[in-house]
Amino acid sequence: MMGAGPACLLRTNRTIAGYLGYVALVSIPTVGELCAAVPGALFPAAGSVMTDLPISAVHVSELADPTGYLSGGELLLTTGLALPDAASECETYVLRLQAAGVAALGIGLGPSHATIPEVLTAACAKHEVCLVVVPPGAAFLTVTKAYWTARSRSTQRELTDAISSHRSLVDAMVSKDPVGETMKALSRAIGAWVARLDPAGVVERVFPAGRVADAMGLADQITTLRAAGTHSSATFPVGEEVVAISPLAFGNRVVGFIAIGSTAPLGVRARQLVLTAGALLSLDSVQRQRADAATVARMQSVTSLLDMGFVEPARRLAARLDLPVLGDTVQVLVVRSPRSGDVSEAVQGWMPGAMPGPIEDDRSWFVMSEVHPPADQLGGRLRKLDPRVTVALSDPVRISAVHAVRVGLFDHVLRLSPGSIAITRERPIDDDVVGAGVRRVIEHRRTDLTATLVAYLRHRGQWDATARDLGLHRNTVRHRMGTIR
Repeated sequence: MMGAGPACLLRTNRTIAGYLGYVALVSIPTVGELCAAVPGALFPAAGSVMTDLPISAVHVSELADPTGYLSGGELLLTTGLALPDAASECETYVLRLQAAGVAALGIGLGPSHATIPEVLTAACAKHEVCLVVVPPGAAFLTVTKAYWTARSRSTQRELTDAISSHRSLVDAMVSKDPVGETMKALSRAIGAWVARLDPAGVVERVFPAGRVADAMGLADQITTLRAAGTHSSATFPVGEEVVAISPLAFGNRVVGFIAIGSTAPLGVRARQLVLTAGALLSLDSVQRQRADAATVARMQSVTSLLDMGFVEPARRLAARLDLPVLGDTVQVLVVRSPRSGDVSEAVQGWMPGAMPGPIEDDRSWFVMSEVHPPADQLGGRLRKLDPRVTVALSDPVRISAVHAVRVGLFDHVLRLSPGSIAITRERPIDDDVVGAGVRRVIEHRRTDLTATLVAYLRHRGQWDATARDLGLHRNTVRHRMGTIR
């Protein structure tokens, strides 16, 4: 994992640190829990309804209007020193506290009032403000200490659970099956099903496995999410569940998606665990992509030899590198899209044995066996990546004709309408037809065409090398070659 990217590791550490910061916000005792913690020092007033509201702080004030010092959620303690005697004024006092969002009002008996004033009891009951009592002899400090002790214990418990959950994710990531074990640990920690999808939205893994159908139904949402931007997430209802989808990003590139399905929206703790798992799964994707990049480089060495006409050296290199065996007959695939990296992943996902060639501008090309899955499946994958993609696939051709077919398909995809996903088949030109065509070029009155063709063949179809040889711009070479064809 150390080689997978320090930036991702830093984001993971920040995610964990951010989660631990949230713990202090969510680990808050309620009014009922605080009363249970100090049964002799705090209890509900007769007729008052106990509330499960969390207490954000314990505040003591004898002001007639303490709202300027309240932020909401407090247990306000007072001896009633400034409590008005008139029912209307007491009601105004309680209304202020209600508007300030106090969790409860606690009155300390003894110093100012031997019993709870009836006007206060009536006002709290009328406006549904929880009223609790601190009896004579019990100090406000006892209540305050009990509150912070309860909060500290709850925070410690949450902290322990957080560390345990995050540790289980990290342990899963270094197991023999990092993706599967990480998804399993996340699913069990948050009580939801988890799916990982590739950049095109194709489902890779699901836990538990019985939710595969649910994950496969997310195609439209993935398409919308991908169009929204690299770091966009989405939450939407699916039947009786809520599904949250987040991108697995590395830098400005999406390397996949993680989907979470649950019966209720995720809480703070669950969301933080999802962020951590997402960062770890991004690391795995980056590791896989780096390994795949090395394999792609080896494959491109083989296809480059084929493109230059060196069939036997290409075959020997493929065998030495343990790459797919090249038969006498192959097919050539050309895809035009600016998203070349994602195109390569999509093609490899459709046909693992497809060997990519060097990318030229926005055109990617592949040499592969004539035995492959239906071409329509590839079209569906590519359409999800780029609605404007164009694709051309040759009929089975002799392996020695790869260069001629590749060049023809390169021009063909330029002529297809943007967004065309129809698989177009193009046959190689017969050798006799090629010979006759070359003779016509040589006999043509334009000698510049002959020189261009000779340089183009000398450099085996390499545009830049041909342009340098002739001292021309590559677009001029393209135009002349179009005329020659």
